[in-house]
Amino acid sequence: MNKHLSVTQIKSYLRCPLIYKFRWEDKIIVPPDSSLALGKSIHSVLELNYSQKIKTKKDLPVETLADIFSDSWEDEAKEAVFEEGEKPGNVKDEGIKIIEKYRTDISPTIQPFLVERQFELHFENVDYILKGFIDLIDEKTVIIDHKTTKRSMQQSAIDSDIQLTAYALAFRTFEGRQEQSLRFDVMVRNKTSKIQQISTTRTQEDINRFLKILAYVSKAIHSGIFYPNENYFCGICGYKELCREW
Repeated sequence: MNKHLSVTQIKSYLRCPLIYKFRWEDKIIVPPDSSLALGKSIHSVLELNYSQKIKTKKDLPVETLADIFSDSWEDEAKEAVFEEGEKPGNVKDEGIKIIEKYRTDISPTIQPFLVERQFELHFENVDYILKGFIDLIDEKTVIIDHKTTKRSMQQSAIDSDIQLTAYALAFRTFEGRQEQSLRFDVMVRNKTSKIQQISTTRTQEDINRFLKILAYVSKAIHSGIFYPNENYFCGICGYKELCREW
């Protein structure tokens, strides 16, 4: 039986094969940092709002969204690891500001078509089934993924991100047509609660390249090829102690 492989797992293997082994082969889970916890809480708010908006055509009031965020944050914060000097209450305030700005500036411009669209793609030459969820597809067939970061993202990073390539492949497979565009809506944790909307496209050549990456990564995983890849991420990696003992 084929195993499932997500874009998150592929990106994890490409970043560091040993991280992949610790997380998905050995099932060792490290607590999330504050940005990941914040992103999950914001994501739950956006999912709920857009899910109901498909039928109502209206966004929920900002006060309602803030309450939903607060409830989610209380749960996520319990599991999160905070940096020295970082306070959960301050991070919560950041999240509420982001939600308020997003509700004012972004969500009124979006009419959702599909929310949290699950997909599973099967391939003859790959031992894994590619699976995932697309955050949001609007009525214009713009595929949108939400990100929460501490720094602004660059166009070049979005243009080469394999997550959006996988989403384009999935959409064209289950819809039988090409999307209008792909976009990251990036919620930046700064004083102004900056929100970026960075659009990109994917060609068939981009998709073919992604399929090659998928094939080689799945083959390497199936062959048990796991090794450390030392890079800038090592200093903040939750598996660094295990890595030293490897």
